[in-house]
Amino acid sequence: MSNYFIQTYTWNPWHNLAVEKYLSTQIKKGDIIFYLWQNDRTVVIGRNQNAIRECRAQLLEEEGGCLARRTTGGGAVYHDLGNLCFTFLASPEVYDLEKQLMLIQTACRKFGVETKFSGRNDIITEDGFKFSGNAFSKTSQCSIQHGTIMVNVDVSRLGRYLTPSKDKMKAKGVKSVQSRVCNLKDINPEVTTDAMRQALKESFGELYGSFCELNPESLKNPQVKETYDLYASWEWKYGKSPECETSCSRRFDWGELEIYLKLNAMHIGEIMVFSDMLDVELPGLLEELLIGKRYDMADVDLEQELPDCGEERREKLREVVEWLAGLRE
Repeated sequence: MSNYFIQTYTWNPWHNLAVEKYLSTQIKKGDIIFYLWQNDRTVVIGRNQNAIRECRAQLLEEEGGCLARRTTGGGAVYHDLGNLCFTFLASPEVYDLEKQLMLIQTACRKFGVETKFSGRNDIITEDGFKFSGNAFSKTSQCSIQHGTIMVNVDVSRLGRYLTPSKDKMKAKGVKSVQSRVCNLKDINPEVTTDAMRQALKESFGELYGSFCELNPESLKNPQVKETYDLYASWEWKYGKSPECETSCSRRFDWGELEIYLKLNAMHIGEIMVFSDMLDVELPGLLEELLIGKRYDMADVDLEQELPDCGEERREKLREVVEWLAGLRE
């Protein structure tokens, strides 16, 4: 049996999740790796969640934040540098969820914070406030538990970013469940993310015995880079969203539009446009233009796809496309 500890100080979620993926491929029989990491201004959604259903993704990205999709299930969470993430990666025969959760409890107890388990996913304070959520996945080679510890998260941004889209969206997939949450710093002001890192490292040694600390520089390799590129891509962040339906309406100077969309992997699979405008052909042109396109309108090219529609119609279509592109907020 071999025990390993590693921590990174890179705040990019796509890199940190790519490292986690890489580490899972390095597990041998009897191995366990305890991995600590942090993301800055990031919303992380579950594997089967709809990105725009769970957060104001456009606002988040406009304000310098990142959207990330993990490979495990569960709901959407907000990370900043007041949050500490942990991952247990273990060979199936040494994976022990109760022991792993006990490690988190042991670290919290070093700061006088008593905790308890809630269901299978959460660790809560004695007063019933959630500060740690967990998610799980496994392969034949590796069982994974990863979770968060709220130390001093800016809770005002939870509501700013983790608010569903204003669209009237009916989405399939997993929806996030709101819980009463708290920061550990509210219970003991001496708790910091650096102090919690150290407490977790010490607790790992206390519960698992001696361990080898891995150098994060060893994680700079082509496999991590390839996974990083995947996790940073639009196809992974948005395109993995489950099928959903949405509708929207707006009055323009030239008429009112009602648009009904059925999205599959965040591409428009079906579209119906209704309008009271005088140009009876424009709704059909809009449907022709948008069918099969991405929901964010990034792949719409008015000049190439409808070269003969006329300048007046093209300007109206451009207004509609710009409006739809802004609906993700």
